[in-house]
Amino acid sequence: PPKITNPEEGEVTMRKLKSAALLCALSVPVAAQADCGEVSITEMNWASNTVVTNVATFIMEQGYGCDVTIVPSDTVPAVTSVAENGEPDIVTELWLNSAGEAYLRLEEQGKVERLGKVLDPGGVEGWWIPTYLAEKHPELKTIEGVMANPELVGGRFNNCPDGWGCRVVSD
Repeated sequence: PPKITNPEEGEVTMRKLKSAALLCALSVPVAAQADCGEVSITEMNWASNTVVTNVATFIMEQGYGCDVTIVPSDTVPAVTSVAENGEPDIVTELWLNSAGEAYLRLEEQGKVERLGKVLDPGGVEGWWIPTYLAEKHPELKTIEGVMANPELVGGRFNNCPDGWGCRVVSD
């Protein structure tokens, strides 16, 4: 897909797909074709990404005549595929904290470009406890405090869904 620099944000956005770029954070391998033609785009296994992928797909197909193939994926497999094969062409809503150093190396090598932010200003990933519990037991405000006092949280830890990068980090 064609790319231009958006002077207002200092980031790369898709030419003619500016509205999609404002809604989507897309990571595009530099090898992507200059004309639209065939485009592969990821669809990750969480709700916000389904929206991002389908909006971008609709705009590319209906607005610019692209032949879009949606590739089911997840953070780690998508980054690995881009590193090894240069595909898919577009990776939507990539959580960089879960992609690790691999994404940063791809960026340094010029193999990917950041195009925008999907969840602006939000999208916080973390471990959460109820406010009342944190107020009653301030020692639970750190992971070390939770690990030292499992009885205070019922001995439970609700992790990220299987396949998510944060699941790998948390396990």
